[in-house]
Amino acid sequence: MEKSEIYELIIKIRDNRDEIAFSKLFDFLAPKLKAYFLQNKVTSENAEELTQEVLSTIWLKSYQYNSTKSAVSTWIYAIARNKKVDFYRKISGISHNEEDIREFLYENNKNDQIRENEIKEQVKKISNDLDSNQKKIIEMNFFENKSHKKIAQELEIPLGTVKSRIRNILLKMQKSL
Repeated sequence: MEKSEIYELIIKIRDNRDEIAFSKLFDFLAPKLKAYFLQNKVTSENAEELTQEVLSTIWLKSYQYNSTKSAVSTWIYAIARNKKVDFYRKISGISHNEEDIREFLYENNKNDQIRENEIKEQVKKISNDLDSNQKKIIEMNFFENKSHKKIAQELEIPLGTVKSRIRNILLKMQKSL
């Protein structure tokens, strides 16, 4: 199915609540979305549930699609990604603690033989070096997986400021190591 056909189906769903258009879109997207979830290590049963949730969201929120902001496929896979992130958060019970920060900071250095005590001290030092606003931005970006734009909206500050602050905080954290 061509991009233009998918776009036309979304428009029919949005404007007319066209069930036939939705059925065509469903038949086309369901296997692709399920494959996406399976590639992201979601079990088959959960992948089917998430696929259903994405397609339900498309039906319910088709009025939110704006062709000037993104392609239809980008919009659809953004919904799928958000459903996946929500699913992982729900099953893992993510909490923002020092273990999370340590894992993030050293994820690319698994071969390093840094003693546990040194890591804890470094995380504590970094944590002490950051003020509450800096901690909040890092938490929102890296642990809540919020986009820079979403952070800017929630904190009511300009997007460029968010980007600059994150860059400066990461540089500060890196220097602390």
